[in-house]
Parts: sequence; structure tokens; C-alpha cells
Amino acid sequence: MRFERGRSYRLRFSRLKRSHWHAPRTRTLFTRPAAPPRRVLLIRLGVVVGLCVLAFAVLYLDRKGLHDATKETLGVIDLMYFTMVTVATVGYGDIVPVTARARLIDAFVVVPIRIVIWFVFLGTAYQFVIQRAIEEVRMKRLQKRLQDHVVVCGFGLSGSVAVRELLESGFDPDSIIVIDPQQAALENATALGVAGLLGDPSREDILQQAKVRHAKAVIVTVADDATAILLTLSIRSIAPDTKIVVRIREHLFQRQLRQAGADVIVSSTKIGGLLLADAVESRYIVPLVNDLLSARGRVNLLERSAKPEEVGRSSNEITGLLVVALVHEGRMFSFYDEPPRTIEGGDILIVMESNRSRRAEQA
Repeated sequence: MRFERGRSYRLRFSRLKRSHWHAPRTRTLFTRPAAPPRRVLLIRLGVVVGLCVLAFAVLYLDRKGLHDATKETLGVIDLMYFTMVTVATVGYGDIVPVTARARLIDAFVVVPIRIVIWFVFLGTAYQFVIQRAIEEVRMKRLQKRLQDHVVVCGFGLSGSVAVRELLESGFDPDSIIVIDPQQAALENATALGVAGLLGDPSREDILQQAKVRHAKAVIVTVADDATAILLTLSIRSIAPDTKIVVRIREHLFQRQLRQAGADVIVSSTKIGGLLLADAVESRYIVPLVNDLLSARGRVNLLERSAKPEEVGRSSNEITGLLVVALVHEGRMFSFYDEPPRTIEGGDILIVMESNRSRRAEQA
């Protein structure tokens, strides 16, 4: 590949076939209850009991406006009975409001309380019965399609950039699942067209739902490095063969992450510091690296197997691209400290290739 003076070149990774990507409409959000079901039920039961007590208190204060067929003044038991049948909309007609004030209280106090209580009942039934059944059906449909997918644990700044970069690189949104405990973060993720699981990614049941055992890779971008180590251990115990990519803040935790089973470790603090230091004496290195790591540009940096027509040729004789490094039997030979090597079958090539020639080859 020839570089001409005066022309600008951008570089990017390329792993899959690329197509112009647009953010689609929000897809289905696969959720799990943020709070334990028992706690939610107790809270809602407390709301219902509180509303019933409020209705009873209001009716008790205006008990003289209520009459039944036998006596003028109603007792506490009668008022409790009338409160329950009224908020439940049963109403047998044996106790009725006879004054204008009692009817207004029933219309503007008791009826709204009744509506709120029924909304609580309907919402509870939907969340714990209907919605759960729908979510289970959707999750089973999703899991049937999950194979060689990418699981992203944590949708913070790094996680969102990683998901967008995967989409720009040509990954199918259906093959990406984001796990995050924050509802707002997950809604931002599903707005990109990927599937989402609401919950703690360190929980084994959530990881099982995402089928990490059958995933192509798991990207860990949680906020805390200690959590990243524990999450890596959990993932590795479930998926011994899945590739795990971990983003950490402190470079000091690399040894623990290696022992936990991480395959690739990215230290955002170290990378950022190196770029900052280089920017002191240079002007173009940082923009060049940013273009190299971006999914947009005119030049691709990609890792691929040697093609049959390239086997037997020298690494510096391949036209239309620049072989940056060659991996033979697990050992990397770089162009800057190794002489050109003859390409053999099974070798891995790391090449810089013009995006224009790549498009022409795909066409």
C-alpha cells in the first residue's frame, strides 16, 4: 500500500463484512425485577392497606351521612364492612350515603382510592404473571438464536463505545447482548438495536440467561476493578472456552485478572496516559491512533488467516496491503524487528489494507 504526500488516511479494525449502520428503533428489553418479588409485594400490600385505612377514616368522620335499613348511626364494624365492599366495587346497597356531603366524599375520595387500588392489583398481576410469561417466551426465542454472540457486561462509557464500535464494524445487533443493573443504561443500549438483560452481571443466573458458554466473547466493562476480577472468575467457571476481554482502570490488577481467566486485558488508564505523554512531543500520533482504533476510515487494520494464494510467498511481497506482523505457531514476528518470512498455511496475518480494495474484493 502506497502513501502519497498531501493525502489523509484513516485506519480502522475490520473483522466482519461492513455495511453502513444506522441506529434502529428500540428493540425489546428483556428485564428481570430490580427488587425481590417479596419486597415488591409487601410494599404494594402496604399501599393497599394504607388506602383502605384512609377510606375508613374519611367515612368514619362522616358516618352520620350514611344509613342502613335498621339504624341511623353506624358502628365501627359496619363502617369497616362498608369500606371494604365500597373500595372493592361490590356494594350490596344495604348501606348508602344519604347526605350531599357523604355523596361528595364517596365520589371524590372513595372512588379515586378504589381506582388506585385496582391499578395496584392489575399492575401486580401484569408484572408477576403476564409480563413474566411474555418475557420468558421472548427470552427462549432469543436464546435459540444465540450462538457466537458477544456479551457486554456493563453499559457505561467504555461499554457504550465498545457496542457502537462492534456495530460499526459490521456485527449484527441480534448477536450482541448487554447486561447492566441500571434501567436507564439498558434503555440506551437497546436503543442501538441490541438485546438487554436488566440485572447484576456477576449473578450466575443472569450469565446463564445470556448463554455466555456459547458466546464468541464476553466484554467486561464494569466500573470497579475488584468487581471485574470476580465477574471474570464467574464467567470462566461457566464458560471455560469463551474469550473474555476485560477493561480495567488500574494496571496493577493485570496479574489477578490473568489468574482469574481473562484472555485480553485493556488498561484504559495506561493507554490514556501513553497517548497523553506522546501528545507532548508530537501532533499527529494521537489522531492517527484514534483513527486506527475507529471503525471509520480508509485503511483497515485486521487480523486474519493467510489465504491459499498467499501461502509460499514472502510477507513483504503481498500486493495491495502491508503485513505488519505474522503469527506462526503462536509466536509473533513483527516487520520492524524480524526479516520478512515465508507465509505458511495456518499462519495469522496482521495487515493494513485499503478499505477501497477490500470493498472491491467483497463486491
